[in-house]
Parts: sequence; C-alpha cells; structure tokens
Amino acid sequence: MALFGISVGIVLILSAREPRYHGRSLTSWLQQCFDTPLMETQRLAEAQDAVRAVGAKRALPKLLRLVESKDDPVSLWIMDAGDKLRLSDESGLGFIRWHSAQDFQWLGVRGFEALGTNAAPAAAELGKLLDQKDRILVTERCLEAIGKPAEPVLCRALTNQDERIRQWAIDELAPDTDDVVEYIARIKPRLQDSSITVRSEAVDAIGIQANAPELAIPLLLDALKDSAVSANAANALANFGTNSLVAFPQLVKLVDSEDESTASAALRALIVIAPDESFPILTNCIARGKPKTDEALQALVDESPGKALALVLDGMQSADINRRRAAFRLLRKYPMTPKVESAMKSAAADPDSMISADARKILTGQYLAGVPFESQFPDEPSYEGKPLGDWLKNHDREGDFSPEAKDALRHIGTNAIPALLERLVYVQPPFGLPAYEVNIAALRGFIALGENAKPALPQLKAIMEGTNEDFALFAMMASCGTGSNAMPLLMQGLTSRFANVRGEAAHNLTEGIGAQFPDQRKRAVPFLVKFLNDPDMDVRINATNELKEIDPEAAAKAGIK
Repeated sequence: MALFGISVGIVLILSAREPRYHGRSLTSWLQQCFDTPLMETQRLAEAQDAVRAVGAKRALPKLLRLVESKDDPVSLWIMDAGDKLRLSDESGLGFIRWHSAQDFQWLGVRGFEALGTNAAPAAAELGKLLDQKDRILVTERCLEAIGKPAEPVLCRALTNQDERIRQWAIDELAPDTDDVVEYIARIKPRLQDSSITVRSEAVDAIGIQANAPELAIPLLLDALKDSAVSANAANALANFGTNSLVAFPQLVKLVDSEDESTASAALRALIVIAPDESFPILTNCIARGKPKTDEALQALVDESPGKALALVLDGMQSADINRRRAAFRLLRKYPMTPKVESAMKSAAADPDSMISADARKILTGQYLAGVPFESQFPDEPSYEGKPLGDWLKNHDREGDFSPEAKDALRHIGTNAIPALLERLVYVQPPFGLPAYEVNIAALRGFIALGENAKPALPQLKAIMEGTNEDFALFAMMASCGTGSNAMPLLMQGLTSRFANVRGEAAHNLTEGIGAQFPDQRKRAVPFLVKFLNDPDMDVRINATNELKEIDPEAAAKAGIK
C-alpha cells in the first residue's frame, strides 16, 4: 500500500504540471476526446477545441510522452492493485484512473488528431518511433493526422526496414505529394522491393495516376513481367483505357498464364482497352471453359452491352451453375427488351433456386408495375370515402391500427370479411410469390373486427386444412379476435401437419386467449403430453412449459420437474 500511495502522489504532482485549459488538465481533455462517440459532435468539438487552445508548443511535449509510453512493473502493479481495491474500475470508487501504456498512446493520438498540421514540429520525433514495433500503429496515426508537413518523414519511411511501414508510406504519401511526377519518382524504386506486398502497393498506387499515363504505363509494362504482381499491373493498365494499347501483346500472352488471377486480370484489361479486338479472345476463352472469365464479361457488358448480350444469353444456357449465376447477374443489368424478358422467363424455371427466385421477383415487379396493387381488389367496401385497403395500412410500427382505422373496421363490419379473406391468402401474380404484408394486415383486420368476424370461422377453418403452412397459421391467428369461438380452431391447430401451427396453437392456449377460458383449454392437455415427443424441438420445448402452466399434475406425471 505504501508503494501504491507514493505512486499516486507522483501522479498527482505530475498532473499538476500539465498544461491546463479552463481549469482542466490536457489529459482530461484528451480523455474526453477518446471517450466521446463521433455522433456527440458538440462534446467532441469542445474537447478538440480545448486541446487546440492549449496550443502545440505546450501540448506537444506531453503528447510525445504519451505516444512513447511503456508499461513498467510498477504501473502494472498499480493497475492490478487498483482493480482489486476497486479504486479504478467503473463499479468501484473510480477516483483513480490508471492507464496502461496503450491507453496513454491512444490519448496521444487523439491529441495529434486535434492539432492536425499544427503538430508539424513533432513529425521528426515521431519518425524515429516508426522503428519501435510496439507502437507502429499509433505512430502512423499521429503522422497521418499531421498530414503534409510530415512528408519528409514519409519519404524516409519508404526505405524503412519494416515492409509494413514501406507499404503504409506509399499509400500515405499520395495525398501529401502535390506533384504526380514527384510522387511516381518517389515510389518507383519500390517496384523492385524485396517484399511482394510492397511491390503490389506500388503498382496499385501508380495505376491510379490516370492524369500521368506517359509516366505510369511504361512502369506498369515492366511490372507485367513480375509474375508476383502481374495481375495488379494488368488491372492497373485497364484504368488507362485506350492509352494502354501498347500493352496489348503482353496482355494477350498473360491470358494463358497458369495463374488464374493473372489470366483473369489480363483478359479483363484487354476488353477495357480494346473491346472489339479482344472480343474473339474472350469468346474463345469462354468456349474453352477457361475459369474466371466473369470479370472480363462484366467489363464487356459495361463497354459494349449490345455485343456482350449474346455471350450473356449463351451463359444462361450453360450446364455450369456458376456460369449461369454469373450470366444472370449480368442479365439483370439489361433493360427488359423482348429478348431479355424471354431469357428472364426461362430463368424463372431454372433448377437453381437462387436464379429462379430472383428471376421471379424481377418479373413479378415488372408485372405489378403495370397492374396497380389496389386494382386487384376492385369490390372492396369503403368507409368515409376510403377503401378497406387504405384503412388496413393505417397502423403504427408494431402493427396496431389507429383509432380511426379501428372505428372504420367496426363500421364496415361483416362486409369486410370477403375482402379480408381474399387478402389473407393473397399471393403476388404471376408466380404466386408471398405477400406477407398483405396477409398479416388482413389477419390484424380480422382481429380488429372482434365478434363480427365469427361468420368467417368456417372459411378460416378450411384454410387451416389446406396445404399452405403460412396461410394455415394466419387463418388460425385471424380467429383469435372472436373470443371463445376461436378455441375450436386452436384445438384444431394442435393436430396440424405444420409444426409452426402446432406450436402457435399451444402457445395461444397458455399465453393467448386460451388463458381466458381455462376449462376449455384443459382439453389440450393430452395433446401437450403428446407434444413432448413431437419431432419438432421448438414444439417439444413449448409443450414442456405450457403443460406446467395448464396442468402441473399432468406435467409431473409426464416426468417434467
């Protein structure tokens, strides 16, 4: 404890020497920067403004010490003791907040982020820290915050012994170098770097200098000869379009590379650079079943969609499921011409469920665009000039109808039943896709009708006996507004072929309307006992809980504790 007390005293003395603003230490403002979420803009801006008000001259020595922090045995002991004595944790007294070295380092980062370019005098010192592996990330963040004034340090980092730092410097120098000629000259030596990742980064960086093709393209042509980065070089050359025509012969050779990524990148680059000349090459690759031609075909769709359509349609007929999927993704980009629509209709019957489902959704959307939804329910009753469908949309996020909608449904009464039944089993034409929003709105409409929905019970019972699991569930739930009249349907639900219906029926007998009719729900006990061996796990779990609720004695006999 004596060591702990001495250490705390030292901390208090040192904190008193800190730069302060508005009575608070620099560290406390940095802590606010660190703790404040980005969306709390006012509080974050307050802390950052305070750091700037302290000023770079006074703040930088402290910030550098924070970034240079290292854990020592005493600090580690204090943190452990503080936690054990509940002096520093959030659930304890919390009057001492002892940081680890990493905590201190990130406080320093927040300070450099607040100061920005004003922290330039610290750039050289930060550059020295790049050689310390345990703080590379925080040092990089500090230099990034300084921005252009850190340019000399970044240039030196290009030759750092750590390949991660060389790679980082290539990327970070780009926005800090005003002259593209100078930037390319600086990173050009890294094309010969011993590290593949650094060479790749250099190729990618040169490849986005679209305003300097005369400098970039020759370097990228040389990079094509480096098998480790040839794919990067090919992708980069595609960024220069027809300016890269000089690369055509080399790219043609790379199309037959044993490395699939290189071959794919070369083929795509050829299509972008010279689509007409490259079309036979792409056609031949596809005919040979050459892998990874998708990106090239995608490029052809972008460059010359009319020319690409034949290949896309041919891909839709392939026996290879991956090729069909790739072709279908491209087919979706085309306007719905008769030829495309015909292919889309064929796709709706594709044996691959992913393709067929998406094709049906697209065709359904096209169909419904020409057939207004409400026009499919022309004979619906109205109230106060609004049809039933409009009232069914009048609900909150939880699905509860507004008082006005409930009043409208009460006034419409039993006249709403035919329309609600039609909506309850509605599917989207022409493929019968589910329309759950419509179905559930009808379900809620039945419940809102209350006792007025009793004439619909025979039809709801018939729907429950059908082959559609969703509709069977909706029909059973739609009866729940009719009070005790719903009990026979819930009992019927206990014998449903569908596990969801059985489970929901049992649930409603205990926690739903069944709780209001304890005598009637006791008839469910034999079914619940049987459900203890149901093939569906959720039904078994629910039956266990519900049996204990309805009949503890029967539950005990069944071995449920």
